[in-house]
Amino acid sequence: MNDRRSTFALVAAASLLACFAFVSRDVNAGNGVSLSAAQVSSGSKAFAQNCASCHGAALEGGAGPPLSGANFKTLSSKVHATVGDIFSYMTSNMPMNAPASLTHDQYVAIMAFILSKNGYQPSSSALTYSAAMQSKAPIQRK
Repeated sequence: MNDRRSTFALVAAASLLACFAFVSRDVNAGNGVSLSAAQVSSGSKAFAQNCASCHGAALEGGAGPPLSGANFKTLSSKVHATVGDIFSYMTSNMPMNAPASLTHDQYVAIMAFILSKNGYQPSSSALTYSAAMQSKAPIQRK
Protein backbone atom coordinates (compact mmCIF):
# COMPACT_ATOMS: atom_id res chain seq x y z
CA MET A 1 0.00 0.00 0.00
CA ASN A 2 2.84 2.42 0.84
CA ASP A 3 4.50 1.59 -2.49
CA ARG A 4 1.32 2.53 -4.32
CA ARG A 5 1.09 5.86 -2.44
CA SER A 6 4.76 6.58 -3.07
CA THR A 7 4.37 5.85 -6.76
CA PHE A 8 1.25 8.02 -6.92
CA ALA A 9 3.04 10.86 -5.11
CA LEU A 10 5.99 10.61 -7.48
CA VAL A 11 3.75 10.62 -10.57
CA ALA A 12 1.73 13.54 -9.18
CA ALA A 13 4.90 15.52 -8.41
CA ALA A 14 6.31 14.84 -11.89
CA SER A 15 3.03 15.91 -13.48
CA LEU A 16 2.98 19.15 -11.51
CA LEU A 17 6.57 19.90 -12.51
CA ALA A 18 5.74 19.24 -16.15
CA CYS A 19 2.71 21.54 -15.96
CA PHE A 20 4.79 24.25 -14.28
CA ALA A 21 7.49 23.96 -16.95
CA PHE A 22 4.85 24.28 -19.67
CA VAL A 23 3.13 27.28 -18.07
CA SER A 24 6.36 29.11 -17.25
CA ARG A 25 7.95 28.68 -20.69
CA ASP A 26 8.87 31.84 -22.53
CA VAL A 27 5.48 33.32 -23.39
CA ASN A 28 7.09 35.28 -26.22
CA ALA A 29 8.38 32.10 -27.88
CA GLY A 30 7.57 31.98 -31.53
CA ASN A 31 7.23 35.72 -32.03
CA GLY A 32 10.95 36.46 -32.09
CA VAL A 33 10.73 39.05 -29.34
CA SER A 34 12.66 38.79 -26.10
CA LEU A 35 12.91 41.53 -23.53
CA SER A 36 14.29 41.60 -20.03
CA ALA A 37 12.70 42.90 -16.86
CA ALA A 38 15.63 45.31 -16.46
CA GLN A 39 14.93 46.74 -19.92
CA VAL A 40 11.25 47.20 -19.10
CA SER A 41 12.15 49.03 -15.88
CA SER A 42 14.72 51.22 -17.63
CA GLY A 43 12.31 51.79 -20.50
CA SER A 44 9.60 52.95 -18.12
CA LYS A 45 11.86 55.72 -16.88
CA ALA A 46 13.09 56.65 -20.36
CA PHE A 47 9.51 56.70 -21.65
CA ALA A 48 8.42 58.99 -18.82
CA GLN A 49 11.27 61.41 -19.62
CA ASN A 50 11.09 61.37 -23.42
CA CYS A 51 7.70 60.12 -24.61
CA ALA A 52 4.92 60.49 -22.04
CA SER A 53 4.32 64.18 -22.71
CA CYS A 54 2.96 63.27 -26.17
CA HIS A 55 1.91 59.61 -25.82
CA GLY A 56 0.50 59.77 -22.29
CA ALA A 57 1.86 58.35 -19.06
CA ALA A 58 -0.21 55.17 -19.59
CA LEU A 59 0.53 55.07 -23.37
CA GLU A 60 -3.07 56.17 -23.95
CA GLY A 61 -2.15 58.87 -26.44
CA GLY A 62 -2.52 62.62 -26.36
CA ALA A 63 -0.68 64.88 -28.77
CA GLY A 64 0.82 61.67 -30.15
CA PRO A 65 -0.99 58.41 -30.92
CA PRO A 66 -1.66 55.75 -28.30
CA LEU A 67 1.04 53.11 -27.94
CA SER A 68 -1.13 50.44 -26.34
CA GLY A 69 -4.62 49.06 -26.54
CA ALA A 70 -6.98 48.59 -29.45
CA ASN A 71 -5.78 51.58 -31.49
CA PHE A 72 -2.19 50.38 -31.29
CA LYS A 73 -3.23 46.87 -32.31
CA THR A 74 -4.78 48.39 -35.45
CA LEU A 75 -1.22 48.97 -36.66
CA SER A 76 -0.90 45.21 -36.91
CA SER A 77 -4.34 44.22 -38.10
CA LYS A 78 -4.96 47.00 -40.64
CA VAL A 79 -1.51 48.28 -41.58
CA HIS A 80 0.41 45.05 -40.81
CA ALA A 81 3.08 46.97 -38.91
CA THR A 82 5.68 44.84 -37.16
CA VAL A 83 7.81 45.45 -34.10
CA GLY A 84 10.65 46.26 -36.51
CA ASP A 85 8.54 48.81 -38.38
CA ILE A 86 7.57 50.63 -35.19
CA PHE A 87 11.12 50.47 -33.83
CA SER A 88 12.63 51.77 -37.06
CA TYR A 89 10.17 54.67 -37.14
CA MET A 90 10.76 55.42 -33.47
CA THR A 91 14.57 55.50 -33.75
CA SER A 92 14.47 57.80 -36.78
CA ASN A 93 11.65 60.17 -35.80
CA MET A 94 11.26 60.27 -32.03
CA PRO A 95 11.16 62.16 -29.83
CA MET A 96 9.35 64.63 -32.04
CA ASN A 97 11.28 67.64 -30.67
CA ALA A 98 14.69 65.90 -31.08
CA PRO A 99 14.50 63.03 -33.61
CA ALA A 100 17.08 60.24 -33.36
CA SER A 101 18.62 61.85 -30.29
CA LEU A 102 18.46 58.95 -27.84
CA THR A 103 21.03 56.19 -27.44
CA HIS A 104 20.48 52.73 -28.86
CA ASP A 105 20.03 51.42 -25.32
CA GLN A 106 17.38 54.03 -24.56
CA TYR A 107 15.41 53.20 -27.71
CA VAL A 108 15.62 49.47 -27.00
CA ALA A 109 14.49 49.98 -23.40
CA ILE A 110 11.57 52.17 -24.49
CA MET A 111 10.55 49.54 -27.05
CA ALA A 112 10.75 46.83 -24.36
CA PHE A 113 8.52 48.97 -22.13
CA ILE A 114 5.98 49.55 -24.92
CA LEU A 115 5.92 45.84 -25.75
CA SER A 116 5.45 44.97 -22.08
CA LYS A 117 2.40 47.23 -21.97
CA ASN A 118 1.03 45.34 -24.97
CA GLY A 119 1.23 41.91 -23.42
CA TYR A 120 4.79 40.81 -24.13
CA GLN A 121 6.37 39.33 -21.00
CA PRO A 122 9.98 39.74 -19.87
CA SER A 123 12.11 36.68 -20.47
CA SER A 124 15.63 35.57 -19.67
CA SER A 125 17.16 37.27 -22.70
CA ALA A 126 17.24 40.95 -23.50
CA LEU A 127 16.01 42.73 -26.60
CA THR A 128 18.85 44.00 -28.78
CA TYR A 129 18.88 46.96 -31.13
CA SER A 130 19.50 44.68 -34.11
CA ALA A 131 16.75 42.21 -33.14
CA ALA A 132 14.24 45.02 -32.62
CA MET A 133 15.15 46.62 -35.94
CA GLN A 134 14.80 43.33 -37.84
CA SER A 135 11.79 41.92 -35.98
CA LYS A 136 8.91 40.74 -38.13
CA ALA A 137 6.77 40.05 -35.04
CA PRO A 138 3.34 41.64 -35.32
CA ILE A 139 2.26 44.38 -33.01
CA GLN A 140 -0.36 42.71 -30.87
CA ARG A 141 -2.31 43.18 -27.73
CA LYS A 142 -2.38 39.90 -25.83
